[in-house]
Amino acid sequence: MGGRPIQIEVLDSTSDAATATLPLERALSKGGYTSVIGNSNSSIALTMLPILEKYKVPTVTGAAANKAVSEQGCSFVFQPAATSSSFIPTQLDFLAEYAKRIGKDVKDLKLGLLYSNDAWGTDQSNNTRKQVSQRGLKLVSDEGYEGSSFTDATPLITKIQNAGVDVILPSAYPNDLKLIFTAMNTLNYHPLVVGGGAAMTWPSLYKDLGDKVNGLTSVDSWCWDQKGAKENTGWMEMNAHYEEKNKEFLAGQGGPTLFSIMLAYEAVENAKSDDPVTVRDELRKLTKDNSKWFGVINGNGDFDDTTGLNTGSRAIIMQWQNGKPTSVYPPEYATGELLNPDTMKPFEKK
Repeated sequence: MGGRPIQIEVLDSTSDAATATLPLERALSKGGYTSVIGNSNSSIALTMLPILEKYKVPTVTGAAANKAVSEQGCSFVFQPAATSSSFIPTQLDFLAEYAKRIGKDVKDLKLGLLYSNDAWGTDQSNNTRKQVSQRGLKLVSDEGYEGSSFTDATPLITKIQNAGVDVILPSAYPNDLKLIFTAMNTLNYHPLVVGGGAAMTWPSLYKDLGDKVNGLTSVDSWCWDQKGAKENTGWMEMNAHYEEKNKEFLAGQGGPTLFSIMLAYEAVENAKSDDPVTVRDELRKLTKDNSKWFGVINGNGDFDDTTGLNTGSRAIIMQWQNGKPTSVYPPEYATGELLNPDTMKPFEKK
């Protein structure tokens, strides 16, 4: 491309699926765009698909986790991050590993669901309930709450504590989590927490809770220090630059966004063209074997020729340690050791 600089234009989707396509269509109708990065909000990504098909511009969707995004027949979508369909199996597999560490059968652990009564929280709880039942696990508490009126978590946490819950599986937002964990600390109640991603992995959680965040675990599509990222020198240079500039780690949605940018950049370099259809065709060719960046995000596969889904994407479990997440499960992606959340030391061998 003769050293031409990359230009990134930020379009405000307004975070509203009803109006998100308007700024995108205004921009693409002018022409001159090689690719679109995002939207990481799956509901908005879904509304974008007809626009991308109409103007023949590829998108790499960042952290969009709903598998439906790559199942709509759009030939210009590429979904690199782990989808939410793999989140719950990863959480429950992790529980089996945790049970071994404490010398118990996973079926003896008492589980508690805690979720916001909105579309995301309800969907998460429905899927979790189903898979917990399929595995014969013990669900002893199932509690939803109304986010709009949620101001004190103490009654809810007291109820969960009285049910003898060993493991809480929360699907909640930042302000809600602050209330939940404040109530748990007040009641001196410290079960294992395995979150459903999102706010459980954001830097703001440490700002809200301080060192009390240490020991909490969560599933996510990506963690800044997972093996694929840590073994990529170029990626870690960008990671260090981000941390120095922003004074916080690159979070679970930021990583896939940067990853998507680098894949689009690589496709342009390979194509030696800024034509969006040509770049789309080059994106289809990228695999863990020929791409510098594919393996950063557990990319042990390629983009499916029909759907654009990353066939090798896998969810990861992170644990907060020293005020920062570290990857602890599954072993093939982990770079840190799971610590006992009560002591923040390695588990004693059983």
